[in-house]
Amino acid sequence: MKEEQNTNIKFLNLIYQNAQMGLIGIDMVIGKVENKKIAKIIKEQKREYEKFLCDAKKILIKYGAKEEEIGKLKEISTKAMASVMTMRKTDQEIAKLMMEGNHKGVLEITTELNQYQGNDEEILDLANRLLATEEHNREEFKQYL
Repeated sequence: MKEEQNTNIKFLNLIYQNAQMGLIGIDMVIGKVENKKIAKIIKEQKREYEKFLCDAKKILIKYGAKEEEIGKLKEISTKAMASVMTMRKTDQEIAKLMMEGNHKGVLEITTELNQYQGNDEEILDLANRLLATEEHNREEFKQYL
């Protein structure tokens, strides 16, 4: 029972951190986009990630656990890399970067879903919703390439 609980908590934290990384990326590009349609998509995605953070946190509380933030070093390096990668970029290039970030999220959550050994339906639902959201978000940017 304890091992399954640890598996569930670990998976929830991976979901939480996936959404956190999405928010970091969004915060780094949102002010650099001029196209109002692209900006709207990015703002919608930000709200989605914020909801995933909230939902993961609620389930973690049910398990008597606390969310694990991404490490400061990873956060700082991600922000620095995003800052450099978005310097003097066109909206088209930013849309491509956002797609790549969504694709990375798809790969990470798919890998974790395949490795998940727990059976908590609420966690599986959250992970599958995150996966579907990442896939949808990736598709939304295609028209701006």
